[in-house]
Amino acid sequence: MKYHQLKAFLSVAEQGSIRAAARSLHLSQAALTKALKELETDLGVSLVLRTTRGVQLTAYGLRLRTRAQMIVSEMRRAEEDIAHLRSAGTGKVAVAITPTTAMSFLPAAYRAFRKRMPHAQVSFIEGFTGVALPRLREGSLDFVVAVVVEEQLAPEFDYFELYRSQSVIVARQDHPLSRSTTLAELVDAEWLLNPSPESSTRRLLDFFSEQGLPVPQRVVECPSFVIAHALLRGSDAIAALPEPLLDHPWVGDGLTVLPIIDPLPPIAIGVVTRRDSPLTPAASVLLDCLQEVTRARV
Repeated sequence: MKYHQLKAFLSVAEQGSIRAAARSLHLSQAALTKALKELETDLGVSLVLRTTRGVQLTAYGLRLRTRAQMIVSEMRRAEEDIAHLRSAGTGKVAVAITPTTAMSFLPAAYRAFRKRMPHAQVSFIEGFTGVALPRLREGSLDFVVAVVVEEQLAPEFDYFELYRSQSVIVARQDHPLSRSTTLAELVDAEWLLNPSPESSTRRLLDFFSEQGLPVPQRVVECPSFVIAHALLRGSDAIAALPEPLLDHPWVGDGLTVLPIIDPLPPIAIGVVTRRDSPLTPAASVLLDCLQEVTRARV
């Protein structure tokens, strides 16, 4: 198997057609088809089925896809390591960041990162584990900053806690439950919930049981922070949010923190990396900057 063959195969798998894959790699269709045929010949199996609607992966292709993604990602990292040695300040980093960290610590960390690596290519996505961990596994992300239950992580991942944050319950300012002081008063409320098992709201709902209270049943699953924020301001739904988020005017505007006297569980925000893959220089620098900022502020 050769690097260009794997790249051709992955592009076909992603694009769903030979034409689109060739275009994305700036190759002729003949050149891409040749690379794919050579890979199938080397492996002795058919990897794709050509249909009138494009291509589909065979069982062999589906099995190869995950491994190929990891191989290509590791080769990219090796290239970046060498490029960094040749010219400091270059490289690539792709990271998933939870909204709380993105709004509280990322801007300062990113400014520090840019001073040290002005020419690096950077990619960010929101750090919800259901999306982020599969991408970390396949190698398209370098690390993930998110709310994670360490005990539930697969053994292929490493984890360390970055910082802790206090959780608060919020609703729109004129909400009928805005003066509630106990969790018992919120059992029948409508809750917005990130379906991830590590989310702050999920942890809070589990806390109801720990306190001997019925678990709220009126739950709306909403993994999008933007959608959840809009619903909080424009409906009777309530939610648990990390307290630092409310320091930002556009987040806290129109919302109120319920004066709950019950002690709420803190939220641990941690960093997840792949155990078998060392960070690239760019990823290491960005992570160092994040740690420096969180240590200075927490």
